[in-house]
Amino acid sequence: MEPKFRFRFIAAPADLAPYVNTLFVFETDEARLDDILPAYSAQMIAFGSGEARMQFAPGEVARSSPAFLVAPMQEAAPFAMAGPVRACGVSLTAEGWAAVAGLPVDKFGHRKMDAAEVLSRDLAEALEKAGADFAAGHIDAEAACEMLAGIVRKAVQPILPAHSEFIAAMIAWLGSSFSPDLPELLAKTGLSERQVQRLSKRYFGKPPARLVRRYRAIRAATFLSQPDLRQQYQDEVTGAFFDQAHMIREIRLFTGRTPNKLGTESSVTSDTLGPDGYGMIDLFGATTAA
Repeated sequence: MEPKFRFRFIAAPADLAPYVNTLFVFETDEARLDDILPAYSAQMIAFGSGEARMQFAPGEVARSSPAFLVAPMQEAAPFAMAGPVRACGVSLTAEGWAAVAGLPVDKFGHRKMDAAEVLSRDLAEALEKAGADFAAGHIDAEAACEMLAGIVRKAVQPILPAHSEFIAAMIAWLGSSFSPDLPELLAKTGLSERQVQRLSKRYFGKPPARLVRRYRAIRAATFLSQPDLRQQYQDEVTGAFFDQAHMIREIRLFTGRTPNKLGTESSVTSDTLGPDGYGMIDLFGATTAA
């Protein structure tokens, strides 16, 4: 059976590594495609054809436009696409969102914004053109992503070096364990707990304790989606939660699926959960898996 969609990740150029997790193209010929996007990093997207609706909260539904951004997400969000869809985009790191959008995540996260609300008019138009050219077949996936990389380069306004260092320390801390200790983060950053809480909310949307929940669930889901996961690693994952009911609730909140649905079918969830799609932290750093 032909897959319902085609998701292709293209590595970002080395100079954009601090700002970009990955570049991607997405295509589907389906008249309607319903799926769920996990609590994902910020995205910059050009819809050359088709459209989508995403439900960020009960009664809060956003519609796609030819060029838009999705701010860093705080939990999973269901969406519906009307196809055929031809789209290309950028998955931004935490520093990438800060450098491109300059908007605090605790105030502007978990929402869709038209490109013109965030980017200059010229860059918003360039983003829309990349999607249109890709959908029309004038350029291939690599050329579309090269155009997107150029837009990011022009949009970036580097943040304070001290804040860049904080983001790097936070990412390393989140990837160090399923349940990292706050004192370790304080020692690593040399900041007070109040400063850490403030910067964590600004650049990640939530205080450290809430972020641990999110990334633990994403990491656990990534492992549990693997069909041949060794028992010792499965035990390590399940041991990170109070009990099975707790694990199911957390994974469903942040990925939109229960553990027994992971890896059983092709979905946007399964494609974005892996290292190629998620990329924001080392999802495998908290385990002894080779």
